[in-house]
This record gives sequence, structure tokens and C-alpha cells, in this order.
Amino acid sequence: MKRICVLQLFIFVSLTTLLAKPTDSISTVYRDGEFVTYCQVLVKASDSISSTIVNDFIYQNRYDLDALFGWAFKGLNLRKEKSGLMVINYKSAEYNKEKNFIKTKIDLIIPNVITFPDILMYSRLTKKEMSNGETSMTSESLYPNSFMKKTVSTLSIIPKKNDETWYTLESHIRFGKFFDFFITQNRFRQIMQWRLHKLLNNLRIEAERRENLKNRNK
Repeated sequence: MKRICVLQLFIFVSLTTLLAKPTDSISTVYRDGEFVTYCQVLVKASDSISSTIVNDFIYQNRYDLDALFGWAFKGLNLRKEKSGLMVINYKSAEYNKEKNFIKTKIDLIIPNVITFPDILMYSRLTKKEMSNGETSMTSESLYPNSFMKKTVSTLSIIPKKNDETWYTLESHIRFGKFFDFFITQNRFRQIMQWRLHKLLNNLRIEAERRENLKNRNK
């Protein structure tokens, strides 16, 4: 009985600590042929600032790819930087306004094994604002290719008190036949998971930079 009480006390204290001190988190599971990644970060910026971040991300994905590499894509190694497992070269992005999709061209290189040049990826970015102040942005692939059969990623911006906001990212990725064989769960962490977390952290850095700038100019 005493042991049960101690265990219950430990669980209560642990839960209280988690609620009192929220921390960043990231995890990936492999389920039904796809990798599902969930990550979240706490951002010290208002929901209005966060909404402008989403707007800029969508606009620059469509019309100004180079600008994204100055903040959102910074440090993601998407322009042929050296890598032990896979080299990614993000070559171009073209927006079709009439059909509302982005056509991206990339090279994928597995050093000393094989190169996949000029892979075309078609995707759509959509933003949704809800009455409770939450904002979401979804990136969804439209057609399968040799690299990915399917990818759907949703960024959710959830306001808290005192101009703090949760950014959460849920990503579902199903690879093409060759990459499904090549990319194990450990390789996925080294190739994709850290990039998803880095992207989310880049959005946080930019949001907090803008929030601090706004406060200084008051």
C-alpha cells in the first residue's frame, strides 16, 4: 500500500512538473508504411505575429524561394551541402496560380550509390484561421514520384496567455519504393526528422525576432 502511494505521488509530481514547465518535444513512429512525426515548440510571440510568419512562408514558397533560405530553410542543408547519407539539392520552385500548386525540382544524391536528378514534386500550401485564434498551414503533395508517394504536414499555431504560442507540426511521409527500402527509422531521424524540428525552430526564431522588434518600437 505504501509503495502504491509513493508511486501515485511520483506520477502526480511528474505531471505537475510537465504542466508547469512545458518543453520542446519531437518523436517519430513508423506506422502502416509511413513515417509520422510530431514536434512542438513554445514560442514567445503573439498569434498575430505568428500569422504573418505563415503568410510570408506561403508567399516566399510560391514567389521567392531564395528568401526562404535566409530564415525558414536556414541550416536545413537543402542546397547540396555535404551529408553522409543523402545530399538534397533544392533547385527551383514554380507556382501555378490558376491550379494553386507549387512545382518543385530537386536532386537527391546517395553518395557513392545513386543519383536521382530533377525530381519533380507538386504540392499545395493552404492556410486556415479559426475563430478561437488558432491558425493552421497544411502542405500536401499532389502526385506520387520516385522519392515520395505521399506527404502531408500541418503546422498548427495555438495561442496561449501573455503572448506565448504553441507551434506544433504533424508530418506524414510515405516514401517511394527504393527510398522506403533504404530509409530505416534511424536513417529517417538523420535525414528528415531533424530537418522538421529545425524548420519549426527557425519559425520560432523569426517570430520571436519580430515580436521583440515590435516591442522595442512601441
